[in-house]
Formats: sequence, C-alpha cells, structure tokens
Amino acid sequence: MDIFSEELMYEFHVKELGQTEAFKHYADHVVKQIKTTAGWDTDVHVSIEPQARDKRLVLVSMNVFGLSEPIVVTKEGKHVLAVLRKVRKTVLRQIHRLAQRQIVQRRKRLFKQQFVS
Repeated sequence: MDIFSEELMYEFHVKELGQTEAFKHYADHVVKQIKTTAGWDTDVHVSIEPQARDKRLVLVSMNVFGLSEPIVVTKEGKHVLAVLRKVRKTVLRQIHRLAQRQIVQRRKRLFKQQFVS
C-alpha cells in the first residue's frame, strides 16, 4: 500500500501488514514534528515492511531529504509502533545534531574573521 499525503507531502509505504490506519496516523504525527523542526521543504519517506528472513520482525525505515545531509534511519523489531518511535527519536536527534553543527561552524567563522586583520 503506497500513500502520498497531500497536506504533509510525504510518502508512506506499507507491505503485507494489516491495520495501516494506525501506522498512518502515527506517521502523520511524526512527519509533522519533523517538518516543524527541520523546515517544510524537507522530503520524508516512511517505509514499513516485514523482514525477508523472519516474518515476525518488521523493518521500518525513514528517509529525510532536503537538509544539508540526507538522513536515513532503518530499525527492526517485533512491534511496529515501538520501532516507529525509535526511528522518530533517532531522526530527530540527527536533525538537532545537524542544526548544532551549523551553528558551531558559523560561530567559528565569525570568530576567525574578527582576528584576521
């Protein structure tokens, strides 16, 4: 099942799983949180599929493009919502790290420019 959300502008792919509406609602919440943090120009792709070797495990991946570096996070587990929470937490951590890195680099440039002359 492939869904493209018009209002939040992200892609959501689910393969061979039931109860996709619950996952869709949580993915909407996650994407809204990512877009408010990183900016509304970012592209987000969420993919949920069962693992090939073991059908009990689920593989959840989230890709965020449009920042200075693309963020790709993939986790696996037995419960889909728990794995989605882990992926959300990891993605938000990496977005905050990228923002901090940009701020530190700006400060270094400003500090160097003051003492150049």
